[in-house]
Amino acid sequence: MLITGGTGAIGRVIASQALQTGWRVALHGRTAASVAQALAGLEAADATGFNVDMATPGAAASLIAQTAAWGGQIDAVVDCLAAGPKARLTGPFSGTEPDAYAALLDLSAAHVQRLAHAALPWLSKQGGTFIAFASDAGRFAAPRQALIGASRAAIMGFVRNLALEVARDGVRAHCISPSFVDGTRTAAHNPARLEQARARAGLGLPTPADIAPLVLFLCGEGARRITGQIISVNGGLNA
Repeated sequence: MLITGGTGAIGRVIASQALQTGWRVALHGRTAASVAQALAGLEAADATGFNVDMATPGAAASLIAQTAAWGGQIDAVVDCLAAGPKARLTGPFSGTEPDAYAALLDLSAAHVQRLAHAALPWLSKQGGTFIAFASDAGRFAAPRQALIGASRAAIMGFVRNLALEVARDGVRAHCISPSFVDGTRTAAHNPARLEQARARAGLGLPTPADIAPLVLFLCGEGARRITGQIISVNGGLNA
């Protein structure tokens, strides 16, 4: 299993639970320091890490090649990467920066597409699973997130169409769509909105430990007839 963005809170928990259930895991991070720190927390012989800046040309193909060389095969790719240009892309649409629109799509939807394109030759060898992460912004309209919502919806549309195409090769594709996930850096960036979401989520906001079991199920034999699903994990925040 390759986990891109695996040095983040969600990726680290997925890696830990995957190792406990017998997977060999390759963690990706942007820097050598972040990868080393994540691996130190796992302390597992069946885990390795690669630091690649996914914003550079050819990064997806390079990462897939390194993972395949280490593992000899790739049975699952889980994309937890959370990246975007440092520009005004949320808030009132009139105040956003048009020059950054293309970069946002490149680091979200196009990144997922490049990663899938590089991974599919390996996933199709034995019938693997590709899982992208988006967010409920792509499913539920809300003010002040027109650009983020559009980029996440693009990921969802790509995954659904891809799933139908690659099913004939034995490959499954899904998108996991959280809203706020407690204990992540992204949620901590806006504490006021986090508290509002926590008050609205009747089941309580999910943590990375609530998301990891879903990833492992979708990558396992029990989900061999399931593909093309967009699954929200939001504690009852949206329905």
